[in-house]
This record gives sequence, structure tokens and C-alpha cells, in this order.
Amino acid sequence: MIKSSPYRCNGANYYRRHLRLFTVATFFLYCSAVGITHLWAGEKQPALSPITSSQIFTLDGKTFSGELGLLGEPASSTDLLAFNDGMFISKECERKCGYTEGIYWVRPIDDGIEVLSETPCLEADATIVWRGVVKGNKIEGTFTWTSVRWYWTIEKEFWFNGKLVETDTTVTE
Repeated sequence: MIKSSPYRCNGANYYRRHLRLFTVATFFLYCSAVGITHLWAGEKQPALSPITSSQIFTLDGKTFSGELGLLGEPASSTDLLAFNDGMFISKECERKCGYTEGIYWVRPIDDGIEVLSETPCLEADATIVWRGVVKGNKIEGTFTWTSVRWYWTIEKEFWFNGKLVETDTTVTE
């Protein structure tokens, strides 16, 4: 069997995946402009405050090491969650399932930063929507794995948490 290239148009799946990403991006731009923030977490929230460019990039270059598992169950895997150049990726999901990085959105909250991202799978019609909060050097939240099949859609809820990985900035010769 010939494996399809991730760079080649794969028919309806290609367009459906990009339409979904476009729809999510448009929705959050609309919510930001109009101030409909209660839709973000399914509850009433205070209006968004303007985000400065320094706040947008506060997560860029950071990686969190942690655990994840099915909601209500103990951890089933360890993971590295990385934020680089406005993109988010779960290294474990990339390694095991072929998920790629996705754009992430942030907004400041009382004592941290709320994060939202959608990461697509290139090998199947599946996505993961990540929702989390970064407080200091810790991250925690949930993600929803969705796999669309022609005969049904499967959704599973997971939790994750982690701590910031300290990177060594010294240069050795």
C-alpha cells in the first residue's frame, strides 16, 4: 500500500480538515471582536482585556513535561507539550499517532494564561482540541480527541498536567 504524502491533497479529508481549522479560527476572532467570552469555557466569563504582543508570545519557546490520561482515570502516558512560533504540539501524540502542530490561542486570566489549540492528524480524519491553563511553571487542562468515520464519530475526553522544562542556555564548545 502506498502511503499518502502529508503535502498532497487527499480529497474531501483535506478540505474538511482545513475548513474545520478555518471555522475555529473565525469563531475565536469573532468572539474576540464582539466580546462573547462565555462561549470559551461554557460559562459566563468577564470580557477579554486587550492582549499585548508580549502576552501573545509568553508561551513561545516553552516546553512542559507531564502526564496525560483518560478523564477520571490515572495517567497512562508521559508527554512533552511544546509551544514554538505560535504553534503547539504534543510530542507523544505526534510520535504515536501522526498529529501535527496547530496554532494556539491565549488569553490572560486572573492568575495565569488560558490556552486553546486544535491539532490535526495527517494519517486519519481526527483532531485533538486542547484547553488548558498555565500558572507560573505549571500547565493543566483537558483535551478532546475526535475521530470522524463515515458511519460514526468517536469522542474521548482526556486530562493533562505538567511542569515547565528548564532549558540549559549555556553554550559549550
